[in-house]
Amino acid sequence: MKTLWALIPLCAACLIWAPPARAADETRITWYGNFKLDLARDSGVSSNGNFILYAKPGSTATLNLTARQTRLGANVERGAMKGKVEFDFYGESPENKNTLMLRHAYVTVPVGPLQLEAGQGSDLISPLVPSTLNYSVAWGAGNIGYRRPQVKLYQQSRRFYWGVAAARNISGDLDGDKLVDGESSGKPALQSRLGVSGSPAGRKLSLGAAAHYGWCSCATDGRNYNNWSLSGDLKLALTQRLALLAEGYTGSNLGQYAGAIYNTDRVEGLRSSGGWLNAQYQLAVLSFSAGGGRDQVRKRDLSAVAQARAANTFVFANAQYELLPGYRLGLEVSRWKTDYLNPEATARDTRLQWSIQGSF
Repeated sequence: MKTLWALIPLCAACLIWAPPARAADETRITWYGNFKLDLARDSGVSSNGNFILYAKPGSTATLNLTARQTRLGANVERGAMKGKVEFDFYGESPENKNTLMLRHAYVTVPVGPLQLEAGQGSDLISPLVPSTLNYSVAWGAGNIGYRRPQVKLYQQSRRFYWGVAAARNISGDLDGDKLVDGESSGKPALQSRLGVSGSPAGRKLSLGAAAHYGWCSCATDGRNYNNWSLSGDLKLALTQRLALLAEGYTGSNLGQYAGAIYNTDRVEGLRSSGGWLNAQYQLAVLSFSAGGGRDQVRKRDLSAVAQARAANTFVFANAQYELLPGYRLGLEVSRWKTDYLNPEATARDTRLQWSIQGSF
């Protein structure tokens, strides 16, 4: 209840500083998207054939072909209001009857010197992603942060950024009552991030630090627990063509935030830490990207977790060539190693992925 009362000043500020409506404002819609086909061959068993989060025990080689990463979106402007809606085709459905999955749907308005964003958008924590052909951008392998419904208040200047958010408290259901434990707590998950940018020695540098906390409650037996994270991010332009990106995190019960190698939450806590590094090089029609990541779970927290994954490591390299304006061919190779609590279940996979993409 105290958390909900804390949101009242935010709502009041929105009413006071919200810009006045003007009936004559014109609505402008800018469509964007891409058509994308991915073909991937795995030497082992991947967590999901169309993309990979971690390697599963087994040695069966597989081949997958999908257009699910095709994406459609629109940016909308009307006066001071800005909005975004975006979909891809990773909704749960048969492989040749793909359904839409909502990625983003939010509106942003100025509130005095601040910006208020409401809807479904990306987490404040860990805002960067590596440039991979693989759909899951190092999730479960060192990169946390996903998308969820939230109210976000932030301020962005040339050198500084700060933001706070109250988000839907998505978690597991550890007591099996078919109520998500985060929702049973009656409180939103809170997120915050601070960022600073500069140009030391003429090189653009951005640094950030973020945190989140979510309350969870098992309604049937009264047990309470939490999920939380601390993270940092870095983006450095070494030259006009070469950039270096990196993130690191530590936290507990982060399966719903793409951490902890997607292991199940525990009331006692499931501690994990990880990070990733990515170098990107851009030429006129050719780009290269290489890097890797690692996610590791504290082993003593895994004793009661079935098929527990203890560590997940990958390295990758890719190249993309723009054959025509907006028309790109891509090739990526990655190597994965997933360690399980049972040492005999350690799994490896070499993944070769080819893509063709037309953007608009």
